[in-house]
Amino acid sequence: MTDAEIIAWSAQDPDIFSTIIDRHARGVHRHLVRRLGVPAADVLVAETFLAAFRLRHRFDINRSDARPWLDGLATELANQYRAAGKAER
Repeated sequence: MTDAEIIAWSAQDPDIFSTIIDRHARGVHRHLVRRLGVPAADVLVAETFLAAFRLRHRFDINRSDARPWLDGLATELANQYRAAGKAER
């Protein structure tokens, strides 16, 4: 199944969203490490997937790969984290 199919299906079966986490957590974590370092990435990777789950109804199901969307959410959270002065490098 594509990411889009899984996200669409998660409206009926929220537990299936864990497949998205399994597929992309490592890559999203690397994305955040490059921006903020390991400690912040460890915190924000979970927040990224929580936000993705809450906003999954906004995902464009015409896109089969959720990674760019997830990276966008992670970047937004990283920017907020940095603006709040929490980032340590």
